[in-house]
Amino acid sequence: MTHTRIKICGITNEDDALATARLRVDFLGFVFYPPSPRYVEPERVGVIAQKVRDALGEAAPRFIGVFVDESAERVEAIRRTAGLDGVQFCGDETPETVRACAPLRIRTLSLQTLDRLGRFDVDAYLCDTHAPEQKGGTGQAYDYEQLRPWLDRYRIIVAGGLTPETVGPVVASLRPWGVDVSSALESAPGHKDPDRVRAFVEAVRRADAERA
Repeated sequence: MTHTRIKICGITNEDDALATARLRVDFLGFVFYPPSPRYVEPERVGVIAQKVRDALGEAAPRFIGVFVDESAERVEAIRRTAGLDGVQFCGDETPETVRACAPLRIRTLSLQTLDRLGRFDVDAYLCDTHAPEQKGGTGQAYDYEQLRPWLDRYRIIVAGGLTPETVGPVVASLRPWGVDVSSALESAPGHKDPDRVRAFVEAVRRADAERA
């Protein structure tokens, strides 16, 4: 069966991490951008990640750190402290900075910067809308069809405004490598609504099954 990767971002606490991980999502995202209301300390993420891995073993998702304009040295230091499996770059990082970090790398691009696809040594590109004052994602929906020309050439994670109600048709139509969501599943900034998280995951898996 086709498998669309699911990344649930903006995790800030152990309860949300464990509940979400038990739904067999692929990635949990943690924001290391201090101005964000979803910012979490690296040491805290290290504790959360270890508890999830202890609980789920090999079934645990991979842990992704979200960074904005940090140096490669700072990213690597946080990655080790937090026990991350990979990093996501959401600022104006150069290809050299991205390449210097390991092992799993995701580059965020906006619709206005899709001409930069292919310029980075990454495992996937996360595509979102653009808002300079909202580094790391806007939570705003857009015409996802704009991504179609790129889907066969690159691993694209569709992000921005997806909800449990809208993600199924997007997955069924575009068949992206992955999808990403954060604020649409929250009861308050940094706190997930477990019912909405489950509904989102079920919608993606249902769309996968229908197009298998």
